[in-house]
Amino acid sequence: MRGEQLPNYPNFQKHQISDMGAPIENARILAVFPFSGPSQYILVKPYLKELTTRGHVLTVINGYPSEENGDNYKDIPLLEVHEIQKAYMEGAVLKRNVWSELTFVSDLLYNISEAVLRNAQVRRLLIDETFDLAIVEAVNTDALYSLGYHFGVPIIGVSSYGKDIIIDEIMGNPTPLAYIPSMATGFTHKMSYGQRLQNVVVQMLELLHNRWIHLPRQQNLLNLYMPHISKTVQTMRKNISLYLVNQHFSLSFAKPNVPNIIEVGGFQIPTKTKPLPKELRSIIDNTLYDIIYFSMGSNVKSKDFPSQILQMFNRVFSQLPYTVLWKFENHELPGKPSNVHINPWFPQIDILAEEKVKLFISHGGLLSTFEAVHYGKPILGLPIFFDQHLNVNNAKEKGFALGLDVTTITELQFKSSILELMVNQSYSEKAREISQIYHDQPLRPMDLAIYWTEYILRHRGAEHLQSPAKEMDFLQSNSIDTIGVLAIIVVLTTCVFIILLLFPFSGPSQYILVKPYLKELATRGHELTVINGYPSEENGDNYKDIPLLEVHEIQKAYMKGAVLKRNVWSGKGNLPDMVLK
Repeated sequence: MRGEQLPNYPNFQKHQISDMGAPIENARILAVFPFSGPSQYILVKPYLKELTTRGHVLTVINGYPSEENGDNYKDIPLLEVHEIQKAYMEGAVLKRNVWSELTFVSDLLYNISEAVLRNAQVRRLLIDETFDLAIVEAVNTDALYSLGYHFGVPIIGVSSYGKDIIIDEIMGNPTPLAYIPSMATGFTHKMSYGQRLQNVVVQMLELLHNRWIHLPRQQNLLNLYMPHISKTVQTMRKNISLYLVNQHFSLSFAKPNVPNIIEVGGFQIPTKTKPLPKELRSIIDNTLYDIIYFSMGSNVKSKDFPSQILQMFNRVFSQLPYTVLWKFENHELPGKPSNVHINPWFPQIDILAEEKVKLFISHGGLLSTFEAVHYGKPILGLPIFFDQHLNVNNAKEKGFALGLDVTTITELQFKSSILELMVNQSYSEKAREISQIYHDQPLRPMDLAIYWTEYILRHRGAEHLQSPAKEMDFLQSNSIDTIGVLAIIVVLTTCVFIILLLFPFSGPSQYILVKPYLKELATRGHELTVINGYPSEENGDNYKDIPLLEVHEIQKAYMKGAVLKRNVWSGKGNLPDMVLK
Protein backbone atom coordinates (compact mmCIF):
# COMPACT_ATOMS: atom_id res chain seq x y z
CA MET A 1 0.00 0.00 0.00
CA ARG A 2 3.09 2.18 -0.19
CA GLY A 3 2.38 5.54 -1.79
CA GLU A 4 -1.28 4.79 -2.42
CA GLN A 5 -3.63 7.65 -3.25
CA LEU A 6 -6.27 8.20 -0.59
CA PRO A 7 -9.70 9.71 -1.28
CA ASN A 8 -9.90 13.46 -1.58
CA TYR A 9 -10.70 14.25 2.05
CA PRO A 10 -12.43 17.52 2.89
CA ASN A 11 -10.35 20.33 4.33
CA PHE A 12 -11.27 19.69 7.95
CA GLN A 13 -11.77 22.65 10.25
CA LYS A 14 -9.21 22.53 13.03
CA HIS A 15 -10.46 20.87 16.21
CA GLN A 16 -13.83 19.87 14.82
CA ILE A 17 -15.53 17.82 17.57
CA SER A 18 -18.91 17.57 19.26
CA ASP A 19 -20.85 20.56 20.58
CA MET A 20 -19.48 22.31 23.66
CA GLY A 21 -22.47 21.37 25.76
CA ALA A 22 -22.48 17.69 24.76
CA PRO A 23 -21.08 15.03 27.08
CA ILE A 24 -17.50 13.99 26.33
CA GLU A 25 -17.28 10.69 28.20
CA ASN A 26 -17.64 8.80 24.90
CA ALA A 27 -14.96 10.62 22.92
CA ARG A 28 -13.28 8.56 20.21
CA ILE A 29 -9.53 8.85 20.71
CA LEU A 30 -6.69 7.71 18.47
CA ALA A 31 -3.52 7.03 20.50
CA VAL A 32 -0.16 6.53 18.75
CA PHE A 33 2.64 5.09 20.89
CA PRO A 34 4.81 3.29 18.36
CA PHE A 35 8.12 2.98 20.20
CA SER A 36 9.16 -0.48 21.31
CA GLY A 37 10.98 0.59 24.46
CA PRO A 38 8.87 -1.12 27.15
CA SER A 39 9.26 1.77 29.58
CA GLN A 40 7.66 4.20 27.14
CA TYR A 41 4.51 2.09 26.94
CA ILE A 42 4.60 1.29 30.67
CA LEU A 43 4.44 5.05 31.24
CA VAL A 44 1.29 5.69 29.21
CA LYS A 45 -0.67 2.44 29.53
CA PRO A 46 -2.23 3.40 32.92
CA TYR A 47 -3.19 6.80 31.46
CA LEU A 48 -4.82 5.25 28.41
CA LYS A 49 -6.64 2.68 30.55
CA GLU A 50 -7.87 5.44 32.85
CA LEU A 51 -9.36 7.22 29.84
CA THR A 52 -11.34 4.07 29.01
CA THR A 53 -12.69 3.82 32.58
CA ARG A 54 -14.09 7.32 32.05
CA GLY A 55 -16.07 6.16 29.04
CA HIS A 56 -13.76 7.13 26.19
CA VAL A 57 -13.18 4.72 23.30
CA LEU A 58 -9.53 4.26 22.36
CA THR A 59 -7.78 2.91 19.28
CA VAL A 60 -4.11 2.48 20.19
CA ILE A 61 -1.27 1.98 17.70
CA ASN A 62 1.51 0.28 19.70
CA GLY A 63 4.08 -2.48 19.86
CA TYR A 64 2.55 -4.28 22.86
CA PRO A 65 -0.96 -5.48 21.94
CA SER A 66 -2.95 -7.29 24.59
CA GLU A 67 -6.21 -9.27 24.66
CA GLU A 68 -7.05 -8.04 28.15
CA ASN A 69 -7.77 -4.39 27.39
CA GLY A 70 -11.57 -4.43 27.38
CA ASP A 71 -14.23 -3.50 24.85
CA ASN A 72 -13.37 0.17 24.46
CA TYR A 73 -9.61 -0.30 24.03
CA LYS A 74 -8.60 -1.58 20.59
CA ASP A 75 -4.98 -2.33 19.71
CA ILE A 76 -3.43 -1.90 16.29
CA PRO A 77 -0.27 -4.04 16.57
CA LEU A 78 2.98 -2.54 15.31
CA LEU A 79 5.30 -5.48 15.92
CA GLU A 80 7.95 -4.52 13.36
CA VAL A 81 9.13 -1.72 15.64
CA HIS A 82 10.87 -4.29 17.84
CA GLU A 83 13.33 -5.11 15.06
CA ILE A 84 13.84 -1.40 14.45
CA GLN A 85 14.54 -0.88 18.15
CA LYS A 86 16.90 -3.86 18.26
CA ALA A 87 19.01 -2.44 15.44
CA TYR A 88 19.01 0.95 17.13
CA MET A 89 20.12 -0.45 20.49
CA GLU A 90 23.05 -2.27 18.90
CA GLY A 91 24.42 1.05 17.72
CA ALA A 92 23.27 3.25 20.59
CA VAL A 93 26.29 2.54 22.78
CA LEU A 94 28.80 3.68 20.15
CA LYS A 95 30.48 7.05 20.57
CA ARG A 96 29.63 9.69 17.97
CA ASN A 97 29.96 13.43 17.60
CA VAL A 98 26.84 15.52 18.20
CA TRP A 99 25.80 15.80 14.55
CA SER A 100 26.27 12.08 13.85
CA GLU A 101 24.33 11.18 17.00
CA LEU A 102 21.44 13.41 15.94
CA THR A 103 21.42 11.72 12.52
CA PHE A 104 21.51 8.27 14.15
CA VAL A 105 18.46 9.12 16.28
CA SER A 106 16.74 10.69 13.27
CA ASP A 107 17.15 7.38 11.43
CA LEU A 108 15.27 5.63 14.24
CA LEU A 109 12.49 8.22 14.19
CA TYR A 110 12.18 7.95 10.41
CA ASN A 111 11.86 4.17 10.56
CA ILE A 112 9.31 4.31 13.39
CA SER A 113 7.22 6.96 11.60
CA GLU A 114 7.26 4.96 8.38
CA ALA A 115 6.27 1.76 10.20
CA VAL A 116 3.13 3.53 11.41
CA LEU A 117 2.15 5.18 8.13
CA ARG A 118 2.61 2.08 5.97
CA ASN A 119 0.84 -0.29 8.38
CA ALA A 120 -2.12 -1.93 6.61
CA GLN A 121 -4.50 -1.43 9.54
CA VAL A 122 -3.52 2.20 9.83
CA ARG A 123 -4.14 2.69 6.09
CA ARG A 124 -7.64 1.23 6.54
CA LEU A 125 -8.15 3.41 9.61
CA LEU A 126 -7.56 6.52 7.52
CA ILE A 127 -10.46 5.59 5.27
CA ASP A 128 -12.96 4.03 7.66
CA GLU A 129 -12.69 5.81 11.03
CA THR A 130 -13.36 9.19 12.59
CA PHE A 131 -12.01 10.51 15.89
CA ASP A 132 -12.39 13.41 18.29
CA LEU A 133 -8.78 13.55 19.53
CA ALA A 134 -5.32 12.19 18.77
CA ILE A 135 -2.80 11.46 21.53
CA VAL A 136 0.68 10.95 20.11
CA GLU A 137 4.05 10.15 21.61
CA ALA A 138 5.33 13.37 20.11
CA VAL A 139 9.08 12.81 20.09
CA ASN A 140 10.15 14.22 16.71
CA THR A 141 7.90 11.80 14.79
CA ASP A 142 6.65 14.80 12.86
CA ALA A 143 5.05 12.94 9.95
CA LEU A 144 2.63 11.34 12.41
CA TYR A 145 1.19 14.73 13.32
CA SER A 146 -0.56 14.54 9.95
CA LEU A 147 -3.04 12.15 11.60
CA GLY A 148 -4.47 15.07 13.55
CA TYR A 149 -4.88 17.13 10.39
CA HIS A 150 -6.31 14.18 8.45
CA PHE A 151 -9.03 13.50 11.03
CA GLY A 152 -9.58 17.21 11.74
CA VAL A 153 -8.86 16.85 15.47
CA PRO A 154 -6.54 18.39 18.06
CA ILE A 155 -3.39 16.57 19.11
CA ILE A 156 -2.11 15.99 22.62
CA GLY A 157 1.60 15.21 22.68
CA VAL A 158 3.15 12.99 25.33
CA SER A 159 6.87 13.04 26.07
CA SER A 160 8.32 10.26 28.19
CA TYR A 161 11.60 12.11 28.83
CA GLY A 162 10.37 15.61 29.70
CA LYS A 163 11.02 18.32 27.14
CA ASP A 164 13.84 19.72 25.03
CA ILE A 165 14.51 22.71 22.82
CA ILE A 166 12.51 21.18 19.94
CA ILE A 167 9.39 20.70 22.06
CA ASP A 168 9.86 24.23 23.40
CA GLU A 169 10.03 25.61 19.85
CA ILE A 170 6.89 23.70 18.81
CA MET A 171 4.94 25.00 21.80
CA GLY A 172 6.35 28.53 21.80
CA ASN A 173 7.95 27.90 25.18
CA PRO A 174 11.07 29.82 26.25
CA THR A 175 14.36 27.93 26.49
CA PRO A 176 16.79 29.94 28.64
CA LEU A 177 20.03 28.32 27.46
CA ALA A 178 21.93 29.81 30.40
CA TYR A 179 20.42 27.26 32.79
CA ILE A 180 18.48 24.69 30.75
CA PRO A 181 20.97 22.12 29.44
CA SER A 182 20.61 19.81 26.49
CA MET A 183 20.16 16.18 27.48
CA ALA A 184 23.09 15.38 25.21
CA THR A 185 25.48 17.26 27.50
CA GLY A 186 24.42 15.61 30.76
CA PHE A 187 24.88 18.97 32.50
CA THR A 188 22.68 20.20 35.33
CA HIS A 189 21.32 23.74 35.57
CA LYS A 190 24.46 24.81 37.49
CA MET A 191 26.77 25.19 34.50
CA SER A 192 30.17 26.84 34.38
CA TYR A 193 30.85 29.41 31.67
CA GLY A 194 32.53 26.77 29.53
CA GLN A 195 29.60 24.41 29.98
CA ARG A 196 27.13 27.17 29.11
CA LEU A 197 29.12 27.85 25.95
CA GLN A 198 29.10 24.15 25.07
CA ASN A 199 25.39 23.93 25.84
CA VAL A 200 24.58 26.79 23.44
CA VAL A 201 26.60 25.12 20.68
CA VAL A 202 24.91 21.74 21.20
CA GLN A 203 21.40 23.18 21.32
CA MET A 204 21.98 25.28 18.22
CA LEU A 205 23.20 22.14 16.44
CA GLU A 206 20.02 20.37 17.56
CA LEU A 207 17.88 23.13 16.06
CA LEU A 208 19.85 23.23 12.82
CA HIS A 209 19.84 19.45 12.42
CA ASN A 210 16.12 19.38 13.06
CA ARG A 211 15.54 22.05 10.42
CA TRP A 212 18.04 20.92 7.76
CA ILE A 213 18.08 17.12 8.11
CA HIS A 214 15.25 15.73 10.23
CA LEU A 215 12.20 17.72 9.09
CA PRO A 216 12.92 17.28 5.34
CA ARG A 217 13.10 13.50 5.88
CA GLN A 218 9.81 13.52 7.76
CA GLN A 219 8.35 15.66 4.97
CA ASN A 220 9.36 12.96 2.48
CA LEU A 221 7.37 10.43 4.50
CA LEU A 222 4.37 12.74 4.51
CA ASN A 223 4.56 13.21 0.74
CA LEU A 224 4.81 9.46 0.22
CA TYR A 225 2.11 8.17 2.55
CA MET A 226 -0.25 11.15 2.97
CA PRO A 227 -0.15 12.81 -0.47
CA HIS A 228 -3.63 14.28 -0.04
CA ILE A 229 -2.28 16.62 2.67
CA SER A 230 -0.77 19.82 1.31
CA LYS A 231 0.34 21.17 4.70
CA THR A 232 4.00 20.81 5.62
CA VAL A 233 5.20 18.96 8.71
CA GLN A 234 6.61 22.26 9.91
CA THR A 235 3.08 23.69 9.85
CA MET A 236 1.25 20.64 11.20
CA ARG A 237 3.43 20.19 14.25
CA LYS A 238 2.12 23.56 15.38
CA ASN A 239 -1.26 21.80 15.70
CA ILE A 240 -0.24 20.20 19.01
CA SER A 241 -2.72 21.63 21.48
CA LEU A 242 -1.15 20.34 24.69
CA TYR A 243 1.95 18.51 25.88
CA LEU A 244 1.96 16.11 28.82
CA VAL A 245 5.60 15.88 29.87
CA ASN A 246 7.08 13.30 32.19
CA GLN A 247 8.92 15.71 34.46
CA HIS A 248 8.51 17.52 37.77
CA PHE A 249 10.56 20.30 39.29
CA SER A 250 11.19 18.29 42.45
CA LEU A 251 13.54 16.01 40.49
CA SER A 252 15.47 18.73 38.72
CA PHE A 253 14.78 22.47 38.88
CA ALA A 254 12.08 25.00 38.08
CA LYS A 255 11.62 25.64 34.35
CA PRO A 256 9.34 28.07 32.52
CA ASN A 257 6.29 26.40 30.99
CA VAL A 258 3.52 27.91 28.88
CA PRO A 259 0.00 26.97 30.08
CA ASN A 260 -0.35 24.06 27.66
CA ILE A 261 2.77 22.22 28.83
CA ILE A 262 1.67 20.13 31.80
CA GLU A 263 4.08 18.33 34.12
CA VAL A 264 2.72 14.86 34.95
CA GLY A 265 5.94 13.23 36.07
CA GLY A 266 5.39 9.80 37.60
CA PHE A 267 1.78 9.50 36.46
CA GLN A 268 2.34 5.81 35.75
CA ILE A 269 2.69 5.08 39.49
CA PRO A 270 -0.52 3.57 40.92
CA THR A 271 -2.08 4.80 44.14
CA LYS A 272 -1.95 1.32 45.64
CA THR A 273 0.73 -1.34 45.43
CA LYS A 274 -0.01 -4.94 44.52
CA PRO A 275 0.81 -7.97 46.70
CA LEU A 276 4.25 -9.37 45.95
CA PRO A 277 4.64 -12.89 44.55
CA LYS A 278 4.92 -15.45 47.34
CA GLU A 279 8.58 -16.30 46.78
CA LEU A 280 9.59 -12.64 46.74
CA ARG A 281 7.43 -11.91 49.76
CA SER A 282 9.17 -14.71 51.62
CA ILE A 283 12.66 -13.37 50.76
CA ILE A 284 11.81 -9.90 52.03
CA ASP A 285 10.07 -11.08 55.19
CA ASN A 286 12.76 -13.59 56.18
CA THR A 287 15.92 -11.59 55.51
CA LEU A 288 17.63 -10.08 58.52
CA TYR A 289 19.34 -7.47 56.43
CA ASP A 290 18.47 -4.28 54.57
CA ILE A 291 17.71 -4.79 50.90
CA ILE A 292 19.29 -3.37 47.75
CA TYR A 293 17.24 -3.46 44.56
CA PHE A 294 19.28 -3.57 41.31
CA SER A 295 17.73 -3.05 37.86
CA MET A 296 19.09 -1.61 34.61
CA GLY A 297 15.62 -1.02 33.21
CA SER A 298 13.97 -2.49 30.13
CA ASN A 299 16.29 -1.37 27.31
CA VAL A 300 19.66 -2.34 28.82
CA LYS A 301 19.92 -5.89 30.14
CA SER A 302 22.23 -6.81 33.00
CA LYS A 303 22.97 -10.15 31.34
CA ASP A 304 24.70 -8.28 28.50
CA PHE A 305 27.34 -6.75 30.76
CA PRO A 306 30.86 -8.09 30.13
CA SER A 307 31.63 -11.12 32.30
CA GLN A 308 34.34 -9.24 34.20
CA ILE A 309 31.81 -6.59 35.22
CA LEU A 310 29.29 -9.23 36.32
CA GLN A 311 31.92 -11.03 38.39
CA MET A 312 33.01 -7.73 39.93
CA PHE A 313 29.39 -7.07 40.95
CA ASN A 314 29.24 -10.57 42.47
CA ARG A 315 32.45 -10.05 44.46
CA VAL A 316 31.21 -6.76 45.86
CA PHE A 317 27.77 -8.11 46.77
CA SER A 318 29.34 -11.11 48.51
CA GLN A 319 31.26 -8.73 50.82
CA LEU A 320 28.22 -6.70 51.86
CA PRO A 321 25.85 -7.37 54.79
CA TYR A 322 22.80 -6.77 52.59
CA THR A 323 20.28 -8.77 50.60
CA VAL A 324 20.29 -7.96 46.88
CA LEU A 325 17.32 -8.33 44.52
CA TRP A 326 18.81 -8.18 41.02
CA LYS A 327 16.75 -7.99 37.82
CA PHE A 328 18.92 -10.33 35.79
CA GLU A 329 17.55 -11.62 32.50
CA ASN A 330 19.02 -15.13 32.69
CA HIS A 331 18.00 -17.74 35.24
CA GLU A 332 21.65 -18.56 35.97
CA LEU A 333 24.46 -16.25 37.04
CA PRO A 334 27.85 -17.94 37.52
CA GLY A 335 29.44 -17.02 40.85
CA LYS A 336 26.22 -15.58 42.32
CA PRO A 337 26.59 -15.09 46.10
CA SER A 338 23.98 -16.52 48.44
CA ASN A 339 22.73 -13.05 49.44
CA VAL A 340 21.83 -12.22 45.82
CA HIS A 341 18.46 -13.21 44.33
CA ILE A 342 18.06 -12.90 40.56
CA ASN A 343 14.97 -12.88 38.37
CA PRO A 344 14.28 -11.80 34.77
CA TRP A 345 11.46 -9.59 36.07
CA PHE A 346 10.61 -7.93 39.36
CA PRO A 347 7.56 -5.80 40.23
CA GLN A 348 9.72 -2.70 40.62
CA ILE A 349 7.17 -0.28 42.03
CA ASP A 350 5.96 -2.78 44.62
CA ILE A 351 9.52 -3.58 45.67
CA LEU A 352 10.49 0.09 46.06
CA ALA A 353 7.46 0.53 48.30
CA GLU A 354 8.94 -1.95 50.79
CA GLU A 355 10.41 -0.39 53.95
CA LYS A 356 13.35 -2.82 54.01
CA VAL A 357 14.52 -1.64 50.59
CA LYS A 358 17.12 1.04 51.31
CA LEU A 359 18.90 1.57 47.98
CA PHE A 360 18.06 1.43 44.28
CA ILE A 361 20.96 0.66 41.90
CA SER A 362 19.56 1.98 38.62
CA HIS A 363 20.41 2.97 35.06
CA GLY A 364 18.88 6.37 35.80
CA GLY A 365 15.88 6.16 33.48
CA LEU A 366 13.27 8.79 34.18
CA LEU A 367 10.51 6.33 35.11
CA SER A 368 12.79 4.56 37.59
CA THR A 369 13.94 7.89 39.01
CA PHE A 370 10.36 9.01 39.58
CA GLU A 371 9.52 5.71 41.23
CA ALA A 372 12.52 6.03 43.56
CA VAL A 373 11.51 9.58 44.45
CA HIS A 374 7.89 8.53 44.97
CA TYR A 375 9.00 6.10 47.67
CA GLY A 376 11.94 8.14 48.98
CA LYS A 377 14.79 5.79 48.02
CA PRO A 378 18.37 6.95 47.31
CA ILE A 379 19.93 5.94 44.00
CA LEU A 380 23.27 4.63 42.80
CA GLY A 381 23.16 5.55 39.12
CA LEU A 382 24.89 3.60 36.34
CA PRO A 383 23.76 5.65 33.30
CA ILE A 384 24.32 4.31 29.78
CA PHE A 385 22.81 6.74 27.25
CA PHE A 386 20.12 9.27 26.26
CA ASP A 387 18.70 11.18 29.25
CA GLN A 388 20.13 8.85 31.89
CA HIS A 389 23.29 10.88 32.53
CA LEU A 390 21.21 14.04 32.99
CA ASN A 391 18.78 12.28 35.35
CA VAL A 392 21.57 10.88 37.51
CA ASN A 393 23.39 14.22 37.60
CA ASN A 394 20.19 15.97 38.65
CA ALA A 395 19.69 13.41 41.42
CA LYS A 396 23.30 13.91 42.54
CA GLU A 397 22.74 17.67 42.54
CA LYS A 398 19.67 17.17 44.73
CA GLY A 399 21.72 15.10 47.17
CA PHE A 400 19.97 11.71 47.05
CA ALA A 401 22.22 9.88 44.57
CA LEU A 402 25.73 8.98 43.48
CA GLY A 403 26.74 8.06 39.96
CA LEU A 404 29.37 5.80 38.41
CA ASP A 405 30.55 5.28 34.83
CA VAL A 406 29.90 1.62 34.05
CA THR A 407 32.65 1.63 31.39
CA THR A 408 35.36 2.55 33.89
CA ILE A 409 33.88 1.33 37.18
CA THR A 410 36.20 -0.41 39.64
CA GLU A 411 35.45 -2.81 42.44
CA LEU A 412 36.53 -0.27 45.04
CA GLN A 413 34.33 2.47 43.56
CA PHE A 414 31.28 0.22 43.41
CA LYS A 415 31.67 -1.06 46.95
CA SER A 416 32.50 2.32 48.52
CA SER A 417 29.57 4.01 46.73
CA ILE A 418 27.11 1.40 48.00
CA LEU A 419 28.42 1.70 51.55
CA GLU A 420 28.33 5.49 51.40
CA LEU A 421 24.69 5.45 50.35
CA MET A 422 23.68 2.77 52.85
CA VAL A 423 25.56 4.10 55.88
CA ASN A 424 25.40 7.86 55.40
CA GLN A 425 21.80 8.70 56.28
CA SER A 426 21.93 12.11 54.60
CA TYR A 427 21.11 10.48 51.25
CA SER A 428 18.02 8.73 52.62
CA GLU A 429 16.93 11.87 54.42
CA LYS A 430 17.30 13.93 51.25
CA ALA A 431 15.41 11.29 49.25
CA ARG A 432 12.52 11.48 51.72
CA GLU A 433 12.60 15.29 51.61
CA ILE A 434 12.43 15.31 47.80
CA SER A 435 9.65 12.73 48.01
CA GLN A 436 7.60 15.02 50.24
CA ILE A 437 8.05 17.90 47.78
CA TYR A 438 7.02 15.64 44.91
CA HIS A 439 3.88 14.44 46.71
CA ASP A 440 2.82 17.96 47.72
CA GLN A 441 0.66 18.57 44.63
CA PRO A 442 -2.94 19.80 44.42
CA LEU A 443 -3.85 16.86 42.15
CA ARG A 444 -2.34 13.45 41.49
CA PRO A 445 -0.37 13.49 38.22
CA MET A 446 -2.84 11.00 36.70
CA ASP A 447 -5.83 13.18 37.62
CA LEU A 448 -4.00 16.17 36.16
CA ALA A 449 -3.39 14.32 32.89
CA ILE A 450 -7.04 13.26 32.63
CA TYR A 451 -8.33 16.73 33.48
CA TRP A 452 -6.27 18.43 30.77
CA THR A 453 -7.07 15.74 28.21
CA GLU A 454 -10.78 16.35 28.69
CA TYR A 455 -10.17 20.11 28.80
CA ILE A 456 -8.78 19.92 25.26
CA LEU A 457 -11.89 17.97 24.22
CA ARG A 458 -14.24 20.43 25.93
CA HIS A 459 -12.60 23.47 24.36
CA ARG A 460 -11.96 22.06 20.88
CA GLY A 461 -8.21 22.24 21.11
CA ALA A 462 -8.09 25.19 23.52
CA GLU A 463 -6.36 27.66 21.22
CA HIS A 464 -6.58 30.22 24.01
CA LEU A 465 -3.83 28.29 25.85
CA GLN A 466 -1.36 28.55 23.00
CA SER A 467 1.56 30.94 23.08
CA PRO A 468 1.94 33.43 20.21
CA ALA A 469 5.60 32.42 20.16
CA LYS A 470 4.71 29.04 18.60
CA GLU A 471 4.32 30.87 15.28
CA MET A 472 7.86 32.23 15.60
CA ASP A 473 11.20 30.53 15.12
CA PHE A 474 13.95 30.47 17.74
CA LEU A 475 15.55 33.71 16.52
CA GLN A 476 12.25 35.59 16.57
CA SER A 477 10.89 34.26 19.87
CA ASN A 478 14.13 35.12 21.63
CA SER A 479 14.34 38.55 19.93
CA ILE A 480 17.72 37.63 18.50
CA ASP A 481 16.66 39.08 15.13
CA THR A 482 15.78 42.46 16.64
CA ILE A 483 18.71 42.51 19.04
CA GLY A 484 20.93 41.62 16.09
CA VAL A 485 19.71 44.63 14.11
CA LEU A 486 20.28 46.90 17.10
CA ALA A 487 23.76 45.47 17.54
CA ILE A 488 24.54 46.15 13.89
CA ILE A 489 23.30 49.72 14.29
CA VAL A 490 25.50 50.18 17.34
CA VAL A 491 28.51 48.76 15.47
CA LEU A 492 27.88 50.96 12.44
CA THR A 493 27.30 54.00 14.60
CA THR A 494 30.51 53.29 16.46
CA CYS A 495 32.35 53.02 13.17
CA VAL A 496 30.94 56.40 12.10
CA PHE A 497 32.18 58.01 15.29
CA ILE A 498 35.57 56.45 14.72
CA ILE A 499 35.63 58.13 11.30
CA LEU A 500 34.49 61.43 12.79
CA LEU A 501 37.18 61.41 15.45
CA LEU A 502 39.97 60.11 13.31
CA PHE A 503 40.96 63.22 11.40
CA PRO A 504 41.11 66.21 13.77
CA PHE A 505 44.82 66.91 13.35
CA SER A 506 46.00 70.07 11.63
CA GLY A 507 49.02 68.53 9.90
CA PRO A 508 48.30 69.07 6.18
CA SER A 509 49.87 65.76 5.16
CA GLN A 510 47.51 63.82 7.40
CA TYR A 511 44.44 65.30 5.73
CA ILE A 512 46.00 65.09 2.25
CA LEU A 513 46.38 61.35 2.88
CA VAL A 514 42.73 60.66 3.67
CA LYS A 515 40.89 63.28 1.60
CA PRO A 516 40.86 61.19 -1.62
CA TYR A 517 39.63 58.16 0.36
CA LEU A 518 36.79 60.17 1.92
CA LYS A 519 35.85 61.70 -1.43
CA GLU A 520 35.74 58.21 -2.99
CA LEU A 521 33.31 57.09 -0.28
CA ALA A 522 31.14 60.11 -1.12
CA THR A 523 31.15 59.27 -4.86
CA ARG A 524 29.82 55.78 -4.00
CA GLY A 525 26.74 57.24 -2.39
CA HIS A 526 27.80 57.37 1.25
CA GLU A 527 27.07 60.49 3.25
CA LEU A 528 30.01 61.78 5.25
CA THR A 529 30.26 64.23 8.10
CA VAL A 530 33.95 65.05 8.55
CA ILE A 531 35.43 66.82 11.55
CA ASN A 532 38.67 68.35 10.31
CA GLY A 533 40.84 71.40 10.24
CA TYR A 534 40.60 72.04 6.47
CA PRO A 535 36.95 72.72 5.61
CA SER A 536 36.04 73.33 1.97
CA GLU A 537 32.97 74.60 0.10
CA GLU A 538 33.70 72.33 -2.89
CA ASN A 539 33.01 68.95 -1.34
CA GLY A 540 29.53 68.30 -2.73
CA ASP A 541 26.13 67.57 -1.17
CA ASN A 542 27.01 64.34 0.66
CA TYR A 543 30.25 65.60 2.17
CA LYS A 544 29.73 67.89 5.13
CA ASP A 545 32.61 69.52 7.00
CA ILE A 546 32.60 70.39 10.67
CA PRO A 547 35.43 72.96 10.92
CA LEU A 548 37.91 72.52 13.73
CA LEU A 549 40.14 75.55 13.16
CA GLU A 550 41.52 75.82 16.67
CA VAL A 551 43.66 72.73 16.06
CA HIS A 552 46.04 74.93 14.06
CA GLU A 553 46.98 76.92 17.18
CA ILE A 554 47.38 73.69 19.12
CA GLN A 555 49.59 72.28 16.36
CA LYS A 556 51.60 75.49 16.21
CA ALA A 557 52.36 75.35 19.95
CA TYR A 558 53.27 71.68 19.65
CA MET A 559 55.66 72.27 16.77
CA LYS A 560 57.56 74.97 18.69
CA GLY A 561 58.42 72.48 21.38
CA ALA A 562 58.88 69.47 19.16
CA VAL A 563 62.49 70.34 18.26
CA LEU A 564 63.68 70.48 21.89
CA LYS A 565 65.70 67.56 23.27
CA ARG A 566 63.95 65.46 25.97
CA ASN A 567 64.29 62.04 27.50
CA VAL A 568 61.97 59.29 26.27
CA TRP A 569 59.35 59.74 28.99
CA SER A 570 59.15 63.53 28.66
CA GLY A 571 59.07 63.34 24.89
CA LYS A 572 56.13 60.94 24.85
CA GLY A 573 54.29 63.04 27.38
CA ASN A 574 54.22 66.03 25.05
CA LEU A 575 52.22 64.23 22.36
CA PRO A 576 49.36 63.12 24.67
CA ASP A 577 49.11 66.72 25.89
CA MET A 578 48.42 67.81 22.36
CA VAL A 579 45.92 65.01 21.70
CA LEU A 580 43.96 65.86 24.84
CA LYS A 581 43.68 69.47 23.70
